[in-house]
Amino acid sequence: MNKPAYPTSRRTGSVSVLLLLVLCFLLYVVAVAGYAVWSYREHKTTLLAEIDASLLQAARSLKYLLADDFHDRALDKDSIGKDEELRNRRLVTEFGVESGFKWVYTLAEKDGAFFFSAPSVSEEEAQELDSWYFYPYEDVPEEFVAAFRENLTVYVDYTDQWGTFRSVAVPERSPGGRPYLACADREIGDIDRLLRRNLRQSAAVALFFFVAGLPFIGLLVHVFRAHTADLKKLNVELHAHKDNLEVQVQERTAELRKETERLQEALANVRTLSGLIPICASCKKIRDDKGYWNQLEIYIQQNSDALFSHGLCPDCVHKLYPEFANADDPEPPAPGNAPPSA
Repeated sequence: MNKPAYPTSRRTGSVSVLLLLVLCFLLYVVAVAGYAVWSYREHKTTLLAEIDASLLQAARSLKYLLADDFHDRALDKDSIGKDEELRNRRLVTEFGVESGFKWVYTLAEKDGAFFFSAPSVSEEEAQELDSWYFYPYEDVPEEFVAAFRENLTVYVDYTDQWGTFRSVAVPERSPGGRPYLACADREIGDIDRLLRRNLRQSAAVALFFFVAGLPFIGLLVHVFRAHTADLKKLNVELHAHKDNLEVQVQERTAELRKETERLQEALANVRTLSGLIPICASCKKIRDDKGYWNQLEIYIQQNSDALFSHGLCPDCVHKLYPEFANADDPEPPAPGNAPPSA
């Protein structure tokens, strides 16, 4: 008889538990990784929000460093004197250095082109060029142009000949109604460095939680293996018990079959007489189903398993063979007389 190693229901249950453990482990890994990504993005959003707020404050503060009518007079390269240019350069540069920005500056527009009207200037730049007033900004970002034209504050990450920056452009208007842009730049490399550091911190925290969860995962694996071993052992016992029951059922079935055959055989040998039997009141013959009259003993032998042995009763011996009758046997009573009482 072929025997399955384990019932399908047991195998299905074990597979379901294993899949559940794997799913829990994957969910744990995804949760840890998700935390690292979320922490990185959250820190990036917070950091950029702080930087944008400081950029905006710096850009809006530039007008207080300059003369009120400066941008009404900053119309071309010769409209501002050298002394005022140097004064503005010193104030704006010192403000940018103290605020931690790479550059702070204002931009004036003329004939669709943009020029630095009050820029901060580093020592290297001062040695490179004597005057930076109304120096053309040839690769001005398109977002700055849109901010000037649409009177909107914009933030932008851009790369130009001086590097890659996170910048803000704030549209301003001089007392005389002349529009200009107040801008502040901060190097993205510094931001990227902070974000990379935070990413390493988030990865370290995620790794810590992952390592901290390994004992729990190991415990789950141990429990699963122990549970699986118990199920296998129980399954073997149940299977053995099932086989034993099958053997007992087969043996009992064989016994019942034999007993049934014996009873059927015995029943086949049992013949009984029942119902009304027509019998002659005189000679005691019995009429069979075919209408023939038969001797009583012949009829009974034909319709049952009874057999007759012939002999004479004491009455008949006295009647038929008195000479052979035993003297001690009482004579039969006369017809109509009651037998003597004991």
